[in-house]
Amino acid sequence: MKNRSEISSARKSRETIHGIFCLMGSNYLSSVNLLRILISSVLTSILVLVSVSNLAAQSDSVAVRKGVVRGIIISCQSKLPVPKARVTIESTKLGAVANLNGEYRIENVPVGHYLVKAQSLGYSPLTQEVIVTSAHQTVLNFELAETAIRGDSIIVSGNRTFDPINSAAVISTTPFTIQDVNRYAAAFQDPSRMAENFAGVYGRGTTNNYIVVRGGSPIELLWCLDGIEVPNPNHFGKNGSSGGLVSAINTSMLGNSDFLTGAFPAQYGTKLSAVFDLHTRDGNSEIVEGSAQLSFNGMEAMIEGPIPISSGSSFLASFRHSTLSFLHEIGLLDYDELPDFDDAMAKLHIVVSDRDNINTTGLWGNAKLKATYTFGEEIGNGSKILVGGINWQHLFTDDLISNIRVYHVANEYNEGLSAGQESVSIWTNTVKTELNYIPISALNIEGGFAAQRTNFVIHQPQSIDFYIDTAQRTSIYQAYLNCNWHLIPEVVLNAGIYHQYVSYDSGSSYEPRISLAWSPSDDHSIAVAFGLHRQPEPLKFATARHYIVGYTYRPSSDVLLKVEAYQKDYSDVPIHEHTLDSYSFLNVGYADRIHFEDLINRGIGKAYGAEFTFLKHYSEGYYLTATTSYIRQQFAGSDGITHWGTFDNIYILNLLGGYDFQLTPSSMFTLSEKFTIAGGGTYTPFDVVKSDSAEYGILDSARAFSARNPSYIRLDINAEFHFNWSRTSMTIYASILNALNIKNIVFRRYRFGGELGYEYDLPIIPILGIRLEF
Repeated sequence: MKNRSEISSARKSRETIHGIFCLMGSNYLSSVNLLRILISSVLTSILVLVSVSNLAAQSDSVAVRKGVVRGIIISCQSKLPVPKARVTIESTKLGAVANLNGEYRIENVPVGHYLVKAQSLGYSPLTQEVIVTSAHQTVLNFELAETAIRGDSIIVSGNRTFDPINSAAVISTTPFTIQDVNRYAAAFQDPSRMAENFAGVYGRGTTNNYIVVRGGSPIELLWCLDGIEVPNPNHFGKNGSSGGLVSAINTSMLGNSDFLTGAFPAQYGTKLSAVFDLHTRDGNSEIVEGSAQLSFNGMEAMIEGPIPISSGSSFLASFRHSTLSFLHEIGLLDYDELPDFDDAMAKLHIVVSDRDNINTTGLWGNAKLKATYTFGEEIGNGSKILVGGINWQHLFTDDLISNIRVYHVANEYNEGLSAGQESVSIWTNTVKTELNYIPISALNIEGGFAAQRTNFVIHQPQSIDFYIDTAQRTSIYQAYLNCNWHLIPEVVLNAGIYHQYVSYDSGSSYEPRISLAWSPSDDHSIAVAFGLHRQPEPLKFATARHYIVGYTYRPSSDVLLKVEAYQKDYSDVPIHEHTLDSYSFLNVGYADRIHFEDLINRGIGKAYGAEFTFLKHYSEGYYLTATTSYIRQQFAGSDGITHWGTFDNIYILNLLGGYDFQLTPSSMFTLSEKFTIAGGGTYTPFDVVKSDSAEYGILDSARAFSARNPSYIRLDINAEFHFNWSRTSMTIYASILNALNIKNIVFRRYRFGGELGYEYDLPIIPILGIRLEF
């Protein structure tokens, strides 16, 4: 059991992060001062936006600024160019035909928001959304899927606008673009906060970016960046978690990516619930371009351009520094206990030959927080991230492609406790090779093998009588084989097996995955899937079996309706071995301090539910998304009693929408909103008698998980102004978080006499940002 001082330290550290995020919240200012600051901030924001809008309108009332849309069109299976493909910009007469290298170029495109469509005989057409500006070339690449062949006829499937980037993911996958990450209100250009808008996903407030997917703990989420597995790419993360305060990944560096929520294909492993499969984009290979941004996420600078060693080669790099710490450094913010973080990303794309490409990816992040309290305890909280990888892609033949990856990943977490300094360091070196064989257009066979050396050092004082101080090494070997086969044009079978071997105690695991999709017409499809997934947590494999069924209807090229039902059966979950209680690893993950003592993999659990998604893709100047989720989570600890879990939210409703208003030929105003209502998960109330006697909060184990949090309700509103000049463009945006000013409970604190103290999510608060491109 923890002593009082340690609990106070842990609580104070958590409160500091929460209070810093609020800054102007009620923890530090009176309600009157908060109201004054809010009103003045909103009025100042309106005045600035209106002034800039009037100036832009006066200067651009007649001029029509134009940009360039260009890119390359390749086959998503063979990665070879698709010559003579036709590219058109919908709602205009503009278009182009790709040359023999698959390259296309459309000049003199008026600035604005468009849908661009690529199509070619023998391939499914694909439509993508773009925002054309006068400052940057719009580089838009297409990967077209080859259509199946029946006899002498080519069967052309419908538009692939809603299809995943990974063709093997036939169910429970949501593709997203950079526009999706940037458009949603209160997403902070953060992939995790963007994903909160997807069906089956819940994020528990704005003070962190931890997400729960289909009732699965945040520790069950796998992050992949250009094929590199990253334990946690977020600032102020915790050991074993997958989130933090804010992402270290600059979303301006990202291209089209996938978010997988269940029964994912055999190429992914080591996690139980979901996969963020992120891909960076290539830099501009023709001219040097740059941008600068000031927002809540930080002060950001980015540059990209060609590498003169070969045609088509490019670089892309960004650096970001904490906005709050910068304001403190220049004397505009008189608050000492501020989070300080920096991060940088880089991407090199080198064209060696027609059949060889080399790509390197780098990510670095450093975050620290230092706070001193009246009772003499000094608490530090920080994290470090380092990712570096190189990938060599070689086309042996038109049917056989190889990728060889070598990468290094390091994560470090530090936090001060009264019992001492907790520190966890994990670093891995990995060599991975993959082969993709396409004997016919209807069959894609992919296999891979990876060897990984992992080192971890843990110093974790948990009480006066117990601590962990250890350094270990382990070898991890992974292999997979996956087959994606169109049995007939209307039916696709995806089957594979994933294998992992962990030398340090976990042993060996074989995990089959299979899914089947039937599309009787271009408008309708039905899919079923099963996946066995295992996660080495903490020293043995925890297991989840996924069962999913789904139906998708596409009444038009820009509208999708999807219904999915699922069940996840958990076994081999870590629970306490010698203490009979309700503890289960299925309930940790929200920055909890994980206790590694007295654990054994014998627990069970279950998560099940259903989801509905209505998606009106951007077209005709607006978009609309509605998701409804029914989610239940159950578990049993060492006491054998079945409880509803911490992540048993029961229901989640998201409503999102946005509309573009054309102000002048070269300026645009976008208004968007996000409304969320979600049921509250369960929690264990305090034991009043024991807490009063000990003078600190003690949970009532006899009533474990018997109470439930109230519903979480939040409305966020976002407004953006886009201006274009001859060689520059600017975006100014203002968000109002929690516009209804609803008090959503985040934490509970025990006070002497049985009184509870509550900490709430952010009150109504405005956030401003500005982005300049040149």
